[in-house]
Amino acid sequence: MELKGKRVLVIGMGRAGVAAAKLLEARGARVTITDKKGREELKEAFRELEGRRIRIETGGHPLELLEDTELVVASPGIAPDTPLLEKAKEKRISIIGELELASSFLKVPIIAITGTNGKTTTATLIGEILKEEGKRVAVAGNIGHPLSSCIGEDYELMVSEVSSFQLERIKTFHPFISIMLNIAPDHLDRYRDLDEYIGAKKRIFLNQRKGDFAVLNWDDPHCRTLSVEAERIFFSQEKIEEGVYLKEERIMANLSGGLQEVIHREEIGIKGPHNLENALAAIATSLILRVKVASIKRVLKEFKGIPHRMEFVRKVRGVRFVNDSKATNVSAVMKSLASFPEPIILIAGGRDKGLDYSPLRPLVEKRVKALILLGEAKEKIAQAFSPNKRIKMAENMKEAVNIAFKLAEEGETVLLSPACSSYDMFKDFQERGEAFKEAVRRLKSN
Repeated sequence: MELKGKRVLVIGMGRAGVAAAKLLEARGARVTITDKKGREELKEAFRELEGRRIRIETGGHPLELLEDTELVVASPGIAPDTPLLEKAKEKRISIIGELELASSFLKVPIIAITGTNGKTTTATLIGEILKEEGKRVAVAGNIGHPLSSCIGEDYELMVSEVSSFQLERIKTFHPFISIMLNIAPDHLDRYRDLDEYIGAKKRIFLNQRKGDFAVLNWDDPHCRTLSVEAERIFFSQEKIEEGVYLKEERIMANLSGGLQEVIHREEIGIKGPHNLENALAAIATSLILRVKVASIKRVLKEFKGIPHRMEFVRKVRGVRFVNDSKATNVSAVMKSLASFPEPIILIAGGRDKGLDYSPLRPLVEKRVKALILLGEAKEKIAQAFSPNKRIKMAENMKEAVNIAFKLAEEGETVLLSPACSSYDMFKDFQERGEAFKEAVRRLKSN
């Protein structure tokens, strides 16, 4: 992509937008970056851009910014119907995302992971396996480390978590291996329906051809029936003819006609059916890259998961506290609830994403002793479970944790698993998870 002297507008001053602006400036573009937030809320972004030849506009997205603009780079969180983007389309200005921008400069194979749940865990796990094998690898993308910040570094492989928002704006993004973990309703506050959401996810395969690979979940009907040009490699929690699968509690790999045992299920450090799914995808990907089974096995034994996803915080008075702040949709919460045999006090709520909470009802009735709700969506969630005398409302995370602790008895679990985004009360799911952990740390065992 030739950028020298090109006038480029970056919309959004989050991590991706700032990383894109820095890359554009380094490549000689004349960059303007804009955000609706004010300077006070964007202190971190201003620090990142300090001393650079980048024009900064805050407090809105005036249409005048498009005058003389030749290229727009939109951050993932910028909705397609934003007036500035609508005007750019009208003026026929090219619009891309940070993922597309960064990938145009990459000269190494990309392993791209998408799906509704499990992306960060799987991306991190693949990265750790490749490092164990001695590969120079970066793990970037939607994981919180933008791809643009990796350009110019000496890597031989790039592992990238990619969201549906990022995939909306790709044109030439071309992974060597694409992974579709699963598909369940999510982000229906942005998409008209599930089909439109799936359409965005499927764009990960847009530029793949023969010689590339698509790693797909056989157990998910949306994934099993995907038609792609790349070679399909399936993984499953049941026995399948070819691929990576579970057989009598052992993970077996049958790729290219050679059957081998990889690891016993009980040896895997991360527990639960959702994590087994993530491990199977990571194994399939690693074997495609000809990683030794010994390297895969070592990492699977030692890997303990990622922060804010089924993260054990502490035990107080015999009550276990688990931080699952990254569970921002109904499907993720269902998988989390299914992981605990003991009674659960569930803390949920946040900003609604247009989801139907009623599929949670059977699991809540069976496993949840009490439901503590907070955030903008608390009334909507409560209605999905009404009438239910076990519902309590909280104004903030500290109050939610205190209520849960009073209701919990020894041997039970207090689980933060929100089924909502965090943007009503927190900057992101990480900040929400940290607030939960801080409230738990302040509990007194007496």
